[in-house]
Amino acid sequence: MGVFSDIFRWKTCYSVCFLLCFICVHSERHRASWTSKDFFLFVSKFGVQKTDLKNEDATQGFFYGNITTNSNFSNALTLVVVDSEYFSHFYGNGSIANAKVKPNKQQRTNICKAMFKSIDEVAYDKDCNLNGRKDYIRRVPCPKGGLCEDEDTPSNVIPNYQFTFKIMDKQIPRFWYMSIVACYRNTTNKNCSWVSSEENITIDYDIWLVNGDPVYKKWNPVEHQFSFEEHDIFETFMAFLGVYILIVPFYFYVYSKQRHSLTKFLLVITCTEAFGIFCNFIHVAVFASNGVGVKWIAVLGNAIDTLAQCLFMLSLLLLAKGWMITQHRIRGKKVVFSLWGVYTLLNCILFLWNLFEVDVISNKDEWQTWPGYLICGFRIVIMIWFIVELRNTFQSSRCAEDRLQFLQQFGAYFLVWFIYLPVLVILNTQFSALWKKKIMLCITNGADLLSYLILLHLLWPSRSILYLLKGEEPIPYDLLITGILDEDQDEVNIFKRKNKLRQNGHVKAEPNHNTMMNGFQKSTKSRYTDGKRLALLSEEEEEL
Repeated sequence: MGVFSDIFRWKTCYSVCFLLCFICVHSERHRASWTSKDFFLFVSKFGVQKTDLKNEDATQGFFYGNITTNSNFSNALTLVVVDSEYFSHFYGNGSIANAKVKPNKQQRTNICKAMFKSIDEVAYDKDCNLNGRKDYIRRVPCPKGGLCEDEDTPSNVIPNYQFTFKIMDKQIPRFWYMSIVACYRNTTNKNCSWVSSEENITIDYDIWLVNGDPVYKKWNPVEHQFSFEEHDIFETFMAFLGVYILIVPFYFYVYSKQRHSLTKFLLVITCTEAFGIFCNFIHVAVFASNGVGVKWIAVLGNAIDTLAQCLFMLSLLLLAKGWMITQHRIRGKKVVFSLWGVYTLLNCILFLWNLFEVDVISNKDEWQTWPGYLICGFRIVIMIWFIVELRNTFQSSRCAEDRLQFLQQFGAYFLVWFIYLPVLVILNTQFSALWKKKIMLCITNGADLLSYLILLHLLWPSRSILYLLKGEEPIPYDLLITGILDEDQDEVNIFKRKNKLRQNGHVKAEPNHNTMMNGFQKSTKSRYTDGKRLALLSEEEEEL
């Protein structure tokens, strides 16, 4: 069909975009190398859960790992772990050093002093601040086979690792930020001033950020590796995957009973959505085990989910035009595919933006960017167009009572589906960054799942045979079980009599789906005049 050829052309565009998307995704185990000539390295942002004072070790955050080097050096670098209160000032000054115009040595030293100005007031240091109350700093790299220099209590360090930070948040969950910077304390003559390191040191690091002591991982295996804003994400994907596993066979059943272009299209969309959920579930399941996950599967899952969203939008636009409900052809195909093309392009841009441009340090998500706002605004435009086209389909001369009932139910729900996302994005600005990701994930996936269930209900064979146009093949469904025909009626004879009426050029009231309900005739009086019936039959003949 022409519809599917257009769709596959857009799939080709998506394939090209997808090839650009194999980049690293967020993980809570970080292994890499870094050279100090870059001055500043942001390692990770991690949400630490609220600490249960009755069970501190199992509920507080643990940041631990190894940082070593093969380079010779005389001045150390500094590993910094701080909460959001101190990080904004620390990072704001550190980003200056990574600007396109590189500062000289004295400027870098001044930047080091500015970065650590507020941290120095509270951070403990065995040489310079014995009264400090916070454990924020480690000198790195650490000696191979030994603990970091600042680890003065070896019993607090996770076995087989060189450093450990224990994070306790007694009131609420909070974000904590880990960075490495090419600055060190000048402890000569107890000066303790911060100086920029001019040595080119290459370090290798392997760092874990987890919630709870690793010894107690088995107590909460599906949340131990995850930052707090991603807690419950494993259970969420597992629940949605379980429901899709249940409903996909029903869509296959619908298609097996009605081999129809519309049911085929919706089956493809549902399977695509289910596969996207499956890919994301695989990633989070592996992530729960090793803190890294399967990165390319996560990207693939998000790309497939985006594709399913766009194809689903296309199905709604086609149904609003009455495709396969009141007509075989698509009226105004250029307008439909232009709207869908713009919507698909915006979703593609948002997908790429989320991979490349969203700043993990900030608390803004992809919906608080200009592609996200454009999608919400254009979605409202499509909704208005949807209402207008649905109204035109209502007024179609071929929109009989059964089809009217379908379109009313269809329109009522999907008007809500169109508007819910812009409203949710507005409300999302009021959510805490620690909660918004899981809230958005649950609501958006839940709304899509409900949409598939509603279409499954509307297109169930015993119901949809009343208003779906016959497709390329006769609908192979037993009309007896629907109550449309009595036991002494023959479906084949019904269609034969219909063809005979066309040949004779006159119409007689027949016991078809427009005049029968549950096996009984609604009324002996025809709902249409003979002239209108002839007009309807002539329209059908033109389409055939």
